[in-house]
Amino acid sequence: MPTPTKAALEVWLQARGTDEGPLFVTFDRAGKGGRLTGSAVYFIVRRLGTKAGLTVRPHGLRHLAITSALDLTKGDVRAVQKFSRHKDVRVLNTYDDNRQDIAGDVARLVAGV
Repeated sequence: MPTPTKAALEVWLQARGTDEGPLFVTFDRAGKGGRLTGSAVYFIVRRLGTKAGLTVRPHGLRHLAITSALDLTKGDVRAVQKFSRHKDVRVLNTYDDNRQDIAGDVARLVAGV
């Protein structure tokens, strides 16, 4: 686990506590300590993005992480497949194509541009 990730989780565990149960829990009065839902994650990410002046979605962050991983590994689709946990490598080929705009490059060649 990367050092910054480990440090962030250690800080989170200090706030959450070390009791057994879900890793990510709510802190609202109604459901304190309950499992954080997918909808709650979506809301939190959107709200933090808005505070930063950005439009952000959880899947957009995942897409960015995968695209960045492809950039940093010089397109090593197999390594990024392990990182992203995609079962089908064809999904990553789509990310890689979009990252490099391979289809756009070929279209420009065909068009003679």
